[in-house]
Amino acid sequence: MDAMPAVDIVVPVYNAPGDVARCVESVLAHTGPEHRLVLIDDASPDPEVARVLSGIARQGHPQVEILANLRNLGFTGTANRGFGLSRRDVVLLNSDTVVTAGWLEALLRCAASDPSIGTITPWSNNAEILSYPRFCVNNAWPDGADPQPVADAFARAAVPSYPDLPTGVGFCFYVRRALLDRIGGFDSAFGAGYGEENDFCMRAAAAGWRNVLADDAFVLHTGGRSFEKQKDALVPKNTATLLARHPGYLPLVHDYVARDPLAPLRDAATIALDASSASAVLHVLHHQGGGTETHVRALVAATLGRCRHAVAIAVGDRWRIELHRAQGEPIAFDLERLPDEPWSEFLAALCATLGVDLIHVHNLSACRDGLLTALSATDVPYGCTVHDVNAACPTITFLGPDGLYCGAQTDARVCAACLAAQPTFAGVDIVAWRERHRPLFERATFLIAPSRWAAQTLLRYFPSAPEPVVIPHGVPDVAARHAGTRLAVMLPDDGVPTVAVLGAVGPDKGARRIERLVELARERGARVRFVVIGYLDRQHAAWQSDDARFTVHGRYDPRDLPDLLNHYRVSMVLFPSAGPETFSYTLSEAWGAGRPVLVPPIGALPERVAAANAGWVMSEEEWRDEARMLDRIAALLAPDNAQALAQAARKASAIPRITLESMAAPTLACYARVRGSRKAHARAPLARVRLRDALGYRPWQAPSEAAAPAAPAAAGGRIAMAALRLRRSSAGPLLRAITPRFVRDALKARLR
Repeated sequence: MDAMPAVDIVVPVYNAPGDVARCVESVLAHTGPEHRLVLIDDASPDPEVARVLSGIARQGHPQVEILANLRNLGFTGTANRGFGLSRRDVVLLNSDTVVTAGWLEALLRCAASDPSIGTITPWSNNAEILSYPRFCVNNAWPDGADPQPVADAFARAAVPSYPDLPTGVGFCFYVRRALLDRIGGFDSAFGAGYGEENDFCMRAAAAGWRNVLADDAFVLHTGGRSFEKQKDALVPKNTATLLARHPGYLPLVHDYVARDPLAPLRDAATIALDASSASAVLHVLHHQGGGTETHVRALVAATLGRCRHAVAIAVGDRWRIELHRAQGEPIAFDLERLPDEPWSEFLAALCATLGVDLIHVHNLSACRDGLLTALSATDVPYGCTVHDVNAACPTITFLGPDGLYCGAQTDARVCAACLAAQPTFAGVDIVAWRERHRPLFERATFLIAPSRWAAQTLLRYFPSAPEPVVIPHGVPDVAARHAGTRLAVMLPDDGVPTVAVLGAVGPDKGARRIERLVELARERGARVRFVVIGYLDRQHAAWQSDDARFTVHGRYDPRDLPDLLNHYRVSMVLFPSAGPETFSYTLSEAWGAGRPVLVPPIGALPERVAAANAGWVMSEEEWRDEARMLDRIAALLAPDNAQALAQAARKASAIPRITLESMAAPTLACYARVRGSRKAHARAPLARVRLRDALGYRPWQAPSEAAAPAAPAAAGGRIAMAALRLRRSSAGPLLRAITPRFVRDALKARLR
């Protein structure tokens, strides 16, 4: 690029001597000597201003010029004086700003990118529609905090895009000389200030010029202290003038605020800022929800202040990425692997962009080939949690042709015959399947299992893998009841005991078995009814059989479970599972609600029941035969077993909850061991434009009706009255939250 042209930096000064000194210091530190810095004292009554300016003059900087108005001209008149000092482009800079390294170069690059750009404004902490991190608010800046890291983040994140704006913001306002020649300076009708840059930008747009954001620049703005005492008087008058001259201004700005087109650019900067401050863990899982997603989100929530997290819901080439932050809402975007982009490069670029130094794999079933390929080549360390043992068997729950657990068979010939007998898996080569997954576990830097059964089962198939650390899944405290409306199905009040099955119940969790139990109980006339608090694969909505022997409640909030169990008069919770569980959140929920359980002799359930002694484990025969299972249920519910049932319920109530912290602390310890032994690698991040577009950036264009002339006073008045009615409605707090101060002030001015 050719040498940048020199500009005049004009700083109108009115009181606030401390701000002036800090502003000048930052400009001199971060601006080349070829640019002239002009300080114009607008007859400040504070004598300290003269002393500060004299001190600056004594420093002898050749690029600094200090002028004084003989009388107070106001910001508008002072700015116009600065505009007329040379033939250069001008940057109007408030005296309560602090510039950062590269600030002016960014503005000049923006100006050079398009000759039709008339005004340029950078980001700031306090700049209405250009405020960061929160939109349209004054983001208070901590005393002494360095703005440079934020400026650097914007510089790293920006394409740059130089998006169009409905108006610039006057705290740092680059104006092209050709534009001044075309439309003149600020309108003297705005006197001491407020609204003059908005009027100027509207006039510029009407003359065919662009008002844009330099989205790779950031200037700190402490906020209006020079004129704060005059603001109450200036705003109503000047906004009335603005709206009289530009009736389309309010609809234009409201359209912009409603769309918030700069949100993706703010998010990109936040990603860059967070990535530079602390490393993150990338959690990889499928899109099917369930216990895996419950665990991941609970782990993220429990450790958010101690660890940065990103969650990737990986589905083929299209990944949903969520960046979770200790403060502020998560940032989410969809990222698609490019055609012919190697999987290892895709994963490495994502990690580099998010500042990820550790990958935690929870489930790869929705992107198996891609993830196995990427993880085999990545230099980013990773570990796995054994939510299931799908790597050992494609059925996931080891169900054989009879629909029941095979016992975790390891003989490849037996497994091949089993799969061949099931049409869904008939084409799977089980030897190749396990060999394909073996490196995933052998290269893992840590393995976590929620139960001993899960850990031991994994090692049966992959004995060369590291020994898994057993960390049971933590359960959120749901002591607080759900306050919302709750619906339930009525049961006859006839004293018949109820057995509940919890959760989303598919074939592996016993959907067909519970149906057969109901039929058997009906045939026998057994004094028991069944309720699924949750739903079946064949029945999602609330439903009840004609004889009320079988009820499906539908989806439920875990906070409601104690009340629902009471409503349905549940004596015991049944787990009729056909396949094994590696942990079972619903078991924790049942105990948390003080209900004993009856579980099958497979998977992690008998392990947990034996440790807690708050329920019973079926025999092999009872588990395999629903008739015998019903016999066991009837025996446990019989009147002569009431004491044992009550004792088991008391034990269930006394079981300590597995806290989120008891899960979080050892998991973080696993992370720390890995991170402490690995060196950082330089990786190429995602292309800036790719991340920007993935975040949802779409250039804003002024609506066509904004350019059309409107009836001057009547249109503005109607808009103001409509806004007043909305402000007084239930939507008022939201309107105030999203509407910039200068727009609110303008609306009020129309009503005076």
